[in-house]
Amino acid sequence: MSVRDLHLIRTPENVVFELELAGLASRALSWGIDVIAMAALSMAAMVFASAAGVVFAGLATAVYFVLAFLIQWGYGAVLEWRWNGQTLGKRIVGLRVLQDSGTPITFVQAAVRNLVRIVDILPATYLTGAVSALLDRRGRRLGDIAAGTVVVRRRRSPRPSAVMAPVDRYNSLEHDAAATVAAAQITPPERDAMIGLAMRRDSLPLAVRYSLFAKLAAHLERRLHMQRPDYFSEERFVLNLTAIALRPSPEHPLTHRRAPSVPPAADSGSAPTKGSIAP
Repeated sequence: MSVRDLHLIRTPENVVFELELAGLASRALSWGIDVIAMAALSMAAMVFASAAGVVFAGLATAVYFVLAFLIQWGYGAVLEWRWNGQTLGKRIVGLRVLQDSGTPITFVQAAVRNLVRIVDILPATYLTGAVSALLDRRGRRLGDIAAGTVVVRRRRSPRPSAVMAPVDRYNSLEHDAAATVAAAQITPPERDAMIGLAMRRDSLPLAVRYSLFAKLAAHLERRLHMQRPDYFSEERFVLNLTAIALRPSPEHPLTHRRAPSVPPAADSGSAPTKGSIAP
């Protein structure tokens, strides 16, 4: 994979994340699926407008054009905003729209990139947008440049073992009532940071890994008013607290449904594997 196929994001901690940029072929396939979806919605709008015309004579055409406009320009904007940067086509093909910084797009960005589509599609068959994507080093069409977004391939989430290796799964906080109460107060951004760091820990330089876990552990101790056990390293503290935070609540079975679950496991008693830090 060439550098041109990657979008590199450097964090303030000097950690580099790589996002694989979507190619023209996959984006064209995604758009084709979306066109079919919009055509189906337009047909449904026509049926609805015809039915409305029976009750409100003379309004059928006006109702249809309003619905057609909303479908044409609202389909992509609303879905990309509510579906984490994905339309139906992007979800099927495995693509996603993100901000240049790698964070989820806002409604304004989704609206801008879809409104500028009227320019990208000129003079026909997306010629302007295709030329722009070929010339831009991030493969962006004019709508993406205006909105500050990129289209990337969606990566599959690592298996639970990537979050906590088998030797690390012993969790002395599992039955700690105070830890359970504290974990319930963890916000979604904090949980995402904990999961992300846990999944990428083995790929980080050791000094960066120590520093990030130390900062995150200190933040969690301070905000949750929770004292880290003396026999816990910062990394083990964050990992064990992550496991508690990801544990589904029996009272609320849909809690954390978007986050990967980490099943508890028995104490192995063996030495830490490569890349793990002993408590």
